[in-house]
Amino acid sequence: MNRHMKILVTGATGNTGSMLIPKLINADRDVRILVRDTEKGESFRNMGAEVVTGDLDVEESIVPAVKDIDKIYLLTWNGPTQLQQVENVLNAVKKAGGRPHIIRHSMWGPESRIIKQGLEAEELIKSSGLPWTILKPTFYMQNLMKAAGTISSDGVIYWDMGKGKLGMIDVRDIAEAAFSALTKEGLEGKSYILTGPQAISFDDIASIFSEKLGKEVKYINVPGEASRQAMVGMGLPEWIADGYVELSAGFSKNFAASTTDNVEILTGRPARSFEQFAGDFLTVFAPGAEVA
Repeated sequence: MNRHMKILVTGATGNTGSMLIPKLINADRDVRILVRDTEKGESFRNMGAEVVTGDLDVEESIVPAVKDIDKIYLLTWNGPTQLQQVENVLNAVKKAGGRPHIIRHSMWGPESRIIKQGLEAEELIKSSGLPWTILKPTFYMQNLMKAAGTISSDGVIYWDMGKGKLGMIDVRDIAEAAFSALTKEGLEGKSYILTGPQAISFDDIASIFSEKLGKEVKYINVPGEASRQAMVGMGLPEWIADGYVELSAGFSKNFAASTTDNVEILTGRPARSFEQFAGDFLTVFAPGAEVA
């Protein structure tokens, strides 16, 4: 890849973007990021990224960000305007007059309002006439950070996944796969489902934490409605909370009880196991850990 190509990253301050951007900068890539809050982009500016302020929900504000861009890592939120945000970016590209390669951070999961919009967004990108590559990660291992408090204090994981097995993936592997998709050639027109190396249940997760922490950790299944109420109580919009409950219902029926080797295909090394994830972040889950 030509080092002078300019890469735009949206969703820059999220889990994946915050890992991806330093990798690109350290590899001497020309990086621009789009953020709604300029202050949140300062750390990336200090690394060497160009920071543009805009809002994916406001088409006109995106035009300066996509001008003279060669590749876009297009990551949107999981909210009700996900599809509109993708359409806004594509319309902004037309107005800017470019033809960037779109690397879409999509998703792989069971039928739900979130997945429905994600699939519609994929079709919109495929029909845009622009070159595209689609990455479709499944459930993130880092989602377990939300249970760190109860694991640390009570040795309990509360979730609504039933007995379902998931090929869950470490976000670090998603960032590395994204880096490869942005810096390699020949991936146009391809979609990659991204998973970890094994499908595991939340009972398996509890067993792994028990071994790593040296204390018993139990998984307690939570009814979907109780999970929804908890998420809304923590400030999550109802539309998204309903979407996550729908996802969990599908995952509990083993939708994602399979794996791919696409992380290795893209990065040249196997995806991280949950055992490795738990070991790497053990201090977050250990008794007495401070949970943000």
